[in-house]
Amino acid sequence: VESGTTDDILTNPQHAYTRKLLSSLPGRGETRAFPPDDTPVLSVENVIVDYHKAGALFRKGQAKRALHGVSVDIRQGEVVALVGGSGSGKTTLGRTIAGLIHQTSGDILFNGKPRERDWAHYRQNCQMVFQDPYSSLDPRMTIVKLVEEALRTMPGLSAAERRRRALATLAEVGLPGEFAERLPHELSGGQRQRVAIARAVVREPKLLIADEPVSALDVTVRAQVLALFADLQKKHGFSCLFISHDLSVVEQIADRVIVMQHGNIVEEGPRDEIFDRPQHAYTQRLLSAIPALDFNETGGVKLKWRLEE
Repeated sequence: VESGTTDDILTNPQHAYTRKLLSSLPGRGETRAFPPDDTPVLSVENVIVDYHKAGALFRKGQAKRALHGVSVDIRQGEVVALVGGSGSGKTTLGRTIAGLIHQTSGDILFNGKPRERDWAHYRQNCQMVFQDPYSSLDPRMTIVKLVEEALRTMPGLSAAERRRRALATLAEVGLPGEFAERLPHELSGGQRQRVAIARAVVREPKLLIADEPVSALDVTVRAQVLALFADLQKKHGFSCLFISHDLSVVEQIADRVIVMQHGNIVEEGPRDEIFDRPQHAYTQRLLSAIPALDFNETGGVKLKWRLEE
């Protein structure tokens, strides 16, 4: 539909589709202030996670430490982004919070109490959205059954009530009634991620962990899913740990940013503070690797490398 030099296409796009692609690139979102809260929704206190290699005769081998005494607080309604390169420990931390990995030591508190006191309550209120929806959805189940499954252990809901709630949640994420009886392979990647989000929010959790939820999507679908995620977060008020290596996405959606390297937190703070005045050398290196985008009146963008001053 259009071709030209990089500068011409980026700064002065002529075709509507090119302008749509460029307008879908993430930019900085609104700034939200959160007053200090005496009791965060989630408190991670000095959590250590070791992975053990297999040893001889079923004995544990040498341990590799993935998390080195990590502490994190997430307040009510806050979106906290966890960023870092591959192997930094961010996914390990997310899975540990979700209860999929057992910590070697340290405490995880939910509403100020150890989560182990009531695992069933914590499981209901802590849900996870995985990076690859196709592998996290049962290919033999219809879309409505996949969402209903998340309600299976909720007390007091009849089969008819579960179905009504599942259909309402699917409509809320942009998948109305005609999608209900489709199988996952009959959906696009963006639609499958909407199903994964619906499975997570249908239980009305207090905490959502999103592990690279848009990294496999193209730019326009990514923009749609991020807008959907922001709308759901505002409507339901859940807190969120948003795990991502894509700092441009983080800049759009996060209220606070935590930077991890080699299993340690090296810097954390409000999003604008981290992006505009990073203190740690690793944070500066991460930010200097992605451009800032200045949108112009013609629907184009100008690239400017961060921290170039």
